[in-house]
Amino acid sequence: MSQLVIKQVSKSFGASQILRDITLEVEAGSIMTLLGPSGCGKTTLLRIIAGLETPDSGVIRAGEREFLDCDKGLILPPQLRRLGFVFQDYGLWPHMSVAKNIAFPLKMLKLPRHEIDSRITEVLGAVRLTDQAAKLPEQLSGGQKQRVSIARALAARPALILFDEPLSNLDANLREELGQEIRMLAQQFGQTCVNVTHDRREAQLLSDRIALMKDGVCHQYGRPEELFRAPVDVWAARFLDAGNILPARVLPGRPDATAEVMIPRSAVRLAETGEGIEATVLSSLYIDDRYEVVAEVDGHPVKLFTDRLLSAGQPVRITVEQETLLSYL
Repeated sequence: MSQLVIKQVSKSFGASQILRDITLEVEAGSIMTLLGPSGCGKTTLLRIIAGLETPDSGVIRAGEREFLDCDKGLILPPQLRRLGFVFQDYGLWPHMSVAKNIAFPLKMLKLPRHEIDSRITEVLGAVRLTDQAAKLPEQLSGGQKQRVSIARALAARPALILFDEPLSNLDANLREELGQEIRMLAQQFGQTCVNVTHDRREAQLLSDRIALMKDGVCHQYGRPEELFRAPVDVWAARFLDAGNILPARVLPGRPDATAEVMIPRSAVRLAETGEGIEATVLSSLYIDDRYEVVAEVDGHPVKLFTDRLLSAGQPVRITVEQETLLSYL
């Protein structure tokens, strides 16, 4: 069942068309990420969902409620859309304690005091900040501040939660941890979410579905594994950093001069015999539990993984699992 339906949404600013006929559906209880480079229209689309921008055309529904129907002249104001927001800069009121930050939107909903207290207790327990309830935001770490922001959004039980690059202000370790927590919290509360980011790793951490955007259109849409295993074209493969991109002509038995191929990094191996393609090692770094090697093949870099250290400048031969190749003309 779809919780969010976006149909043929278009938006221009003057002579510049920012969005062109965007159509997407987000399943209830799932997280959809709008991923793309700066200027692709992803933030404009998020603002349209929030009611902060008005499109030129289109329809947006959340469950049974219509947010927008340009043909009917229907534009529901932001305050009536029942949305939660989580921003990259946390958006906490500095003079309010953690508990009061969470309570504020609940008071705006005119909930009874016992209900407000109950929800605060519930969400603080869910984000593991029960013992921080009386602290001011300045007394918290970046990760704790973002957890408060998430708790505040969850407490109001909104139709949707909108995330604007929620992990970008955190260090790498916290990004991994909090990204996984957001996924679990969304599942725990049955919450439907829309996330915006330019970071492919953040999109992988958070998303059930990814809408890859380019030049105001949805370039590719699907589950993360679908996009990263089978990018629709070379641009998508490069933006997602989904694998090695090479001219087909450098591979044995692939004489087509104009085609390019994407080779998954896991499909490239060091040859144990004299067979394979000649290459020269450019770098070899130990990352996680393996060596990540960048080798040069006919002037093109190729990344592969191995269990042994290689030296820069060392000649090697590599093999490629041909059945894993994706060819682009």
